[in-house]
Amino acid sequence: MQDFLKGMFTDVDIKVLVGRIICAVLCTLVFFLFFFYAKKRNLQLYTYITVGVVVVLFALSFLIGRAEMGTYVWLAYAVLAVLGLMLFISDINRHLFRLSVKRKFFRENLAAHYGSEDLSKSVGEIVKSCLRLSKTDTGALIVIADHMSDEILDSGIKINSEITAELIETLFFPKTPLHDGAVIISANKVVSAGCYLPLTQAQNLPREFGTRHRAAIGVSAAFPDCTAIVVSEETGIISAMHDGKTKRYLDSRQLQELLECAMGLADESAEERLWGE
Repeated sequence: MQDFLKGMFTDVDIKVLVGRIICAVLCTLVFFLFFFYAKKRNLQLYTYITVGVVVVLFALSFLIGRAEMGTYVWLAYAVLAVLGLMLFISDINRHLFRLSVKRKFFRENLAAHYGSEDLSKSVGEIVKSCLRLSKTDTGALIVIADHMSDEILDSGIKINSEITAELIETLFFPKTPLHDGAVIISANKVVSAGCYLPLTQAQNLPREFGTRHRAAIGVSAAFPDCTAIVVSEETGIISAMHDGKTKRYLDSRQLQELLECAMGLADESAEERLWGE
């Protein structure tokens, strides 16, 4: 193994040397990302296991002393890297999306096109409708998104109307054709209603969470830019879901702050304060 380590960066031509240096840097970066996301998801046990496996493999390679053991060690590291990518790929995608130029451009363009007054008015209408629905224990699911997949939009009925409390309340009026689905709001418009959303498969949810809550968590995990508002049909409790995270028992002020972030009226620091990193 000692000979293998010495030979990694000596007795090779420049192209092979550069390739091996890049490989070492990439391995270091990949494992750093794994530890970073494991810490965010409170998966310290994964970190301990990974470090333990790496140390054991490295120690065995020295104890056995066979030159070919070095190849097996690098192969084991590659397997660990692939498994880590599979485990944290959704977290990496969400993080990259939050930093994406496309998302920032959309929000800047939205604020410039409609103006803060129009967006604030829309926020007020959504808050008003949610409070009214809450008082009558009328179930509702509203999704505010920078963009939404055509598959979800096409599952409902196209509306393309201005945002008003009366419209939202009408769409969720019990026993009407669209009241069971989700209302999608984008670009300061009620885009579609009666939409079907992907349900989360998480098992550690509160018992009182019904289909609307599971759909809200599912869509917020699948589309990190969106914010889903749920009014419980059983209790009238208002909840919000964003990037797979949940806030419950919202009052009018808290709901307004969350909606201002969702509509691009607040900066990223406000979003991090409300939802965390």
